Amino acid sequence: MKKNYKRCVFILDKVPYILFGAILIIAIIIFLPIRSCMPLNFFSGVHEETENESEYPLFIASPTNDKVFIINKNETVPVEIKAKEVESTNYTIRVLINDSEIKSFTSPPYEYNWNPEISGEYEIIAQLVDENGITLSSSNKVAFTVEYEVKTAENNVISVDIKEKKNEILSRPIFRTQRSQNTIPSGLPIFSYKCYIPPVIDGSIQEWEKFDRFSEFMPTIRPENYASRDDIDGTFYSCWDDDNFYFAVQVVDDVFSQKYTGNQLYKGDSITIVFDTELEEDMSISFYTGDDYRIDFSPGNFSGTFAESFMYWPSNAPPRGVNITSTRLANGGYMIEASIPWYNFPNYNPYDEDVLGFTVSILDTDYLESTELVISSSKKFEFNDVSNLGIIVLIDAGNIQEAEEEVEE
Repeated sequence: MKKNYKRCVFILDKVPYILFGAILIIAIIIFLPIRSCMPLNFFSGVHEETENESEYPLFIASPTNDKVFIINKNETVPVEIKAKEVESTNYTIRVLINDSEIKSFTSPPYEYNWNPEISGEYEIIAQLVDENGITLSSSNKVAFTVEYEVKTAENNVISVDIKEKKNEILSRPIFRTQRSQNTIPSGLPIFSYKCYIPPVIDGSIQEWEKFDRFSEFMPTIRPENYASRDDIDGTFYSCWDDDNFYFAVQVVDDVFSQKYTGNQLYKGDSITIVFDTELEEDMSISFYTGDDYRIDFSPGNFSGTFAESFMYWPSNAPPRGVNITSTRLANGGYMIEASIPWYNFPNYNPYDEDVLGFTVSILDTDYLESTELVISSSKKFEFNDVSNLGIIVLIDAGNIQEAEEEVEE
């Protein structure tokens, strides 16, 4: 008969099992939080397709897909377009957001700071366009969202009631009228705010949005050639400080033509600005006197001839110290931005609530040998008659930029 021995199991025999269980528990504890940070398809074997820059001749590097921007009025959405080498020299890269053009480039870098007006969902795309306006290729499409920070009205700091100040100035009987039987007003006044931070003369319209704009241009010279606002139109912005008068003009022009320079530049597409710095003293005098100034501005031809200015009166020479730049717009028009030092106007110093005689005119040529049409900010305009000038009012509305910064804080 065999003996049955009961097997004795010692604790040391269970050590391998205990170690395995402990390792498994630790692994689970570490794995769970890591897994929550992984994309859902990481463990499924499905790889999300991402757009590759090499797939596109143009590629939107910023903004990125599904990006949410929480901004305020002083912040922007950075736009950056990467482009492969473009063989043609006559090309334009158009940037469109929700099918509306916000910027165009003719040379690198293709970067822009876009300031949206409202919150919303946006889609951006870039297009390569040739000199005939034909789209050669398009970039990837990127969708993103903008959300504005909300500020309460009680935090909104306004140093001056601008509307009240405008109305008070307009009530004064010092505005030029046209010399006619009906004394028809010479057009809407232009208001120019004092700037505590001078605009950068870089061909960008963005920073001008805080200032007053004027767009009520009327045909004045050869008005019979005026067809519609699609033919020629413009928007004028301005501001001033103790050193300079600053302005920007966006011009809509269906046919751009400028082949002239120097004292002949007015024969091509250009801008003419006339000042009368002593309006009350000589408002009935039609000829130019020592307090009147005419300066013409050319955007150049964007293919070798650069933007320039020329003072026809009183010096008949380029004005001193003018900083000017121009940008060709995709709609066929152009933008001119410039600063004019006040020392070009001897014996004049700008001050708050000053009213100057003023007219800004846009000259359109359309490949003719002379000006085909002129539209102006005043109802009447003649190059050699300053009695029909409109007016510009210089206003110190306080440090608007500083007030906006305080709202953001």
